Parts: sequence; structure tokens; C-alpha cells
Amino acid sequence: MKFKIKHFGPIVEGFTDHEYMDIRGVSLFIGSQGTGKSSVAKALSTLIWIEKALIRKDFTVKQLQSPGRFKSHFSFHNIKNYFQDTTELEYIGEVYRIHYKGEKDLSVAEVQRDADVYIPKIMYVPSERNLLSAYPKPTALSGLVPSLTTFLEEYENAKHFLDSSVDLPISSDTSFSYDRLNDTSSIIRKENKTKLSEASSGYQSIVPLFLVSRHLSNQLRNRVSVSELLNRNDWMSYMKVNMKRAMNMQNELNMLFNRNLKSKKDEKAVQKLSEKLINRYIPSCFINIVEEPEQNLFPDSQIRIMFQLLSYMNFSEKNQLIITTHSPYLINALSLAVACRQASEKTDAESNIRKKLSEIVPQHAWLAPDNYTVYKLDELGNIFLLDSIEGLPSDDNDLNNYLGQFNDQFGDILELGEL
Repeated sequence: MKFKIKHFGPIVEGFTDHEYMDIRGVSLFIGSQGTGKSSVAKALSTLIWIEKALIRKDFTVKQLQSPGRFKSHFSFHNIKNYFQDTTELEYIGEVYRIHYKGEKDLSVAEVQRDADVYIPKIMYVPSERNLLSAYPKPTALSGLVPSLTTFLEEYENAKHFLDSSVDLPISSDTSFSYDRLNDTSSIIRKENKTKLSEASSGYQSIVPLFLVSRHLSNQLRNRVSVSELLNRNDWMSYMKVNMKRAMNMQNELNMLFNRNLKSKKDEKAVQKLSEKLINRYIPSCFINIVEEPEQNLFPDSQIRIMFQLLSYMNFSEKNQLIITTHSPYLINALSLAVACRQASEKTDAESNIRKKLSEIVPQHAWLAPDNYTVYKLDELGNIFLLDSIEGLPSDDNDLNNYLGQFNDQFGDILELGEL
């Protein structure tokens, strides 16, 4: 997908290296506080969802273009007031091109007709997720913003799907358990069991992120086939399709079958057309948008959760991972994942070399050098593409530079102390 953003919240000129940002595979947004990382991620998340809603026929293009309708969808992420008179947003997806240049200048056009479309499950993991862990009964919380409420619903689903404790990507001896009967979440470490609401902030941050990402990734990975789905009497409730969407889909399926019965198309052709239609309504890939995965985590744990998120993305070629971060360790983890993939391709698949590489980075987290982008945002509202060197993210980035600046300043202090 392609994306352009200008004069929206703290973003001013936006991305000027090229006309559009290229969003594919893994996309990282780095920058200091208030530079607009979350603004970009939230605006992008909203536009991806709008395209998905248009594909599912939740509303029409004409309805989207009615006064105030487009902006209203940005209330989900509490960024409706980020619009300015000069705001420009442009999104080019698989099916639709959406271009906003003002309340009276919103164009929506189809990029391609009758394409094989795979709509995504979009999950926005907000930085406020710690609140859901710190509170013993998070479902009792009121007044949450819509994005956090939606994440809470997925978090509750993920917990209720567990049939045993699950290891956490922090250390080999730490796991999470959920007691359905008493509705209590616990951290188990070296035979010590602690309620999640009483655990450290690192656990409170990683548990919701990990459980929701794991659950949605596995759910889509294990999605039943179209033929199996259509043979189920309860397929609408099974796939959690809402009534309006279910009726739209059922009507389209009926029309499809009636048309092809008259034209006497073979069963395989009809099934292929059915699958194509169903993929427009039921998610078959996963776009995971995560704010600050590193939140409250030790560097080693930051790297571990990054590898885990990469592995979930790698379950499908159509999955995507979008991250906002302040952490240099996540970029370093990305570099390791790419380097392992590159090294494995140079060794003619020697099993012993690949095994050693997988001890550094789990093989399911390896990443192709053309499957990521890193964007840095500055205090002036600009967005730049981070250079890559032989396929790896450049070390010359703001996050690493701060570490280097610390070393330089520490050296200056030592020199001054010797005077």
C-alpha cells in the first residue's frame, strides 16, 4: 500500500523523499516525543479500515463522501481534531484509492476491479494497554476511548481461548495463566505465582500485546477452508459476521450460485468464485499496528518480543507489522533478523550454519531485506526514509545517535576531570 500525509496533527510536510510512503511487510516509525509517530499510525489504521469497510459494503462511496462522514471515522483513535484546513491524506490500497484534500474534496476511486482481494484483520495495540493489566477487572472500566475498548475485547477473547498456561517471550521460565472461573490473570515464574495486576509494569505491558497478537495470528492461520465453512449450518456465527454483513454476503452468494447454475459452470469454478467473494468479507490476513512494543521492558525482552511479532507476521505473505518506537534495540533486532536471512542464503542451506543462525534469531522471525521500511520523524513535522546499507537498516539513525552522543559526552567529562 501507498500512503501520503500532510498537515495533520504534528505532521507538516510529511514524507518528501518520494511522493508516497511504501507500507509493506514491517514498517517502523521512529522519532522523539510529539513528532507524530502515533498520528501517522492511527491515520493509516483508519484508512486501511475504511477501505476494508468499502470492500465489505458496510457503506457506499457516496455515503463516505457525505458531510462529516469521513472525518467521523477518525474519532475511533481520538484524532478527529487533528484535521487542518490544509490537511492532505492519500491512501492507495489493493482496491481503493482514497484522497482527502478538504471537506469538499474527497475522492474515492477503485484501483482495480474484480481482483482477488484478501481483507485484513486490523489490530491497533495502543500504548495505554498497561491500564488493562493493572486493573484487576478491566471489563469493569468505563470511559475508555474506542480503540482501547476494541483492544480490550480482543484481549478478553484471547484469554478465554487459552486452555493452559502460555510461555511469555521474556525468559524461558516465565508464563501467563488465566483462571476463567475466577476471572484472574497471573504471572508464573520459578514456581512463584503473582496476579498480573500486582506484577511489574513490564509484564503488564507485554501480556496484552503478546496474547492478542498470538491469538489473532493463530486464528487467521487456522481459518477453515471455504468449502468447510459453507457446509457449516452456523457459519455466520462461527465467523462472527454481523447481521448486515452476513445478509450482504449471503445475497451475493445466492446470486453467484443462481447465475452459475444457469450458465452451467463446473463446481470447481463456482467454488473458486465463492472463495473470492468470501475473502471480501472474512479476514484472511493480519495487520498488527503496535505502539511502543518496548514499553517498560529490559532491552533483552524488547528484542524477544520483536522477534515474536516478526514471527506472527511471517505466518502469511499478506500479513503486515506496523510499529511506532523510541527504542534503538528494535531496529537492532530488525537488523539481526534481516542479517540471519541473508547469511542463510549465502551458506547453500548448510543445516549446521542455519541451526547456529536460528540460535541467534529464531528462524520464523527471519526477514527478507526488501520486506521492511524504517521512517524517522523530526520535530519540524517531516518524515524521512532511513537509509539501508546492503539491505540492513543504517546505524546512522536518531536512536543510535543518542547512544553515541552519550558516549561522546561521557568522554568529555572524563577529559575535563583530568584537568
